[in-house]
Amino acid sequence: MVQTLKETLARIHTIKKVPISFRDKYPWKTTYASHGIYYYPSRFIPHVVRFFIDKYTKEGDWILDPFGGSGTVCVEALMTNRNAICLDINPVSPHIIKAKIYLPKERFEDEFPNIRIYEELDNAEEFQPRWSRIDEWYPQEFLGILRKMWWIYNENPHPLVLIALFKTSRKFSLTDDQIPKTFRSKIKRAWINKILERTTNYEQFILDFFKKTLMNIHKASVDFMGLYRGGQCKINDGRDYVDVVNYKLKEQVSSILTSPPYGMAHEYIRSFKLELAWLGYDDEQIRQLSKLEIPYRPENTIPPIDIQSETYELYREHIERIRPDLVKVYDKYFASVLGVFERLGDNVSDYMGIFVGNASFAGIKPPYDEIFIEHLENLGFRHEITYVDTIKARKLFKNRNNLVPNGIETESLIILKSKQ
Repeated sequence: MVQTLKETLARIHTIKKVPISFRDKYPWKTTYASHGIYYYPSRFIPHVVRFFIDKYTKEGDWILDPFGGSGTVCVEALMTNRNAICLDINPVSPHIIKAKIYLPKERFEDEFPNIRIYEELDNAEEFQPRWSRIDEWYPQEFLGILRKMWWIYNENPHPLVLIALFKTSRKFSLTDDQIPKTFRSKIKRAWINKILERTTNYEQFILDFFKKTLMNIHKASVDFMGLYRGGQCKINDGRDYVDVVNYKLKEQVSSILTSPPYGMAHEYIRSFKLELAWLGYDDEQIRQLSKLEIPYRPENTIPPIDIQSETYELYREHIERIRPDLVKVYDKYFASVLGVFERLGDNVSDYMGIFVGNASFAGIKPPYDEIFIEHLENLGFRHEITYVDTIKARKLFKNRNNLVPNGIETESLIILKSKQ
């Protein structure tokens, strides 16, 4: 078995691969324009998206991102006069994307003439989130203020105000600002204690942060507006979320460009529990959304698929021998992701671009790019090239109890020509 794996790896090294630094191709920060208005785990960096758009699409084309996340494809499409369709299982995703592509009035005062209503909290009622654990994540001194601000928002919704409220609600919670998962932090607790000791005017402290945050978001939105060149962006077919594993696209698109989940690397719904709570989702709704995440969803929610990849089978045997408890997770991951590409691939006229890193299954790193290529080539797609980018900036946390302590070291952009 070991020799077979070595042979497989040797063959993989012969795939048409080209080293590249996407960040060196374009002189931007990853947060330029409106890209950085809200944190999203493993956000698709705009450099990769712009590279694909410039090289493999033309003005007026439609690009589909079935794992839309924070909407990088939508933003870049509208800055290059392309059209985009973004789908995602996370109900927070459409709100972030709508804010990122919003075209505001240039002056803050003109865009938010009624912003002072947030300074009149005495007249506001309190919004009551339906998530039963909301009280556990906030000091009581802050929670009542935030509930009033959310009540005002629900009476006067605005896409940019929503993002500012998300940020404010996270900042004054007990969850860590740096760790994606909803996680109580001693550092955050200490920061909150300092506020409680330093002032009793919590309301003004929170409102000042909210307004400053909103001003920064508005500035980013104005920056996007200055770069907007036209096009449309369709998000989740107008729904709160889309279960892309069972989704069938009605229209034709020029290309698919996406970055699917990296194995077991992230639990997105868990990362956004607070945001979902403030959007009104209850315990059961959040639980059901978590059950639809790749690769943890039940097998009976994944359409049957015949995975046509020898590399997939070889690594499956390897995982079964070393960590048999992870075989089902491995199977569900590739069945889900390849099933999405297989079903949606029938609607693609030109190219498919897949950006992925080889996340590990308990220390075993399957070559995702090769597995994707083998399966899709067997369906009639033609592999053109794989661009390999070494990760230069990553957010890793101290004392990682991880069999791969350095994380994902490279990411690959796979380019496949449509079978049409």
